[in-house]
Amino acid sequence: MSFMAPIPPPEQIVRAQRQPRIIRARLIHRDGEVQDIVIRNISEAGLGASARGPAPVRGERIVVVLPGEQEVSGVVRWFGGHTFGMRLDHPLDMDALGRALQRQAHVAQVSGEWKVETRHRVYTPQSDPSRIRRV
Repeated sequence: MSFMAPIPPPEQIVRAQRQPRIIRARLIHRDGEVQDIVIRNISEAGLGASARGPAPVRGERIVVVLPGEQEVSGVVRWFGGHTFGMRLDHPLDMDALGRALQRQAHVAQVSGEWKVETRHRVYTPQSDPSRIRRV
């Protein structure tokens, strides 16, 4: 006779604490398609992200290329619209990711290569003052 440890109910399963972040990364699908994503939260065991296009579907195996060219692989656990969550196959080296993000910020600061994309600008239409009606 063998004994197995009981499986805890879902509300008792503790997942690693996610850290909120905004990190640009690349998603590589199994068929080789590359897609830009923004990581919204991350931990050693997983991440949550938003894609520009449709998100990968649940159960799909994907690879994410983080800053510093650190690649992590895993399985999509949930998706909805453009957002998805991924469980990593191996623990993520958070210290290496932190160092890569610091290098990236330092290079941008030193080089002065910040750029503002026009799609994020707010344009206020100018109106002719003679056509404005007083109320």
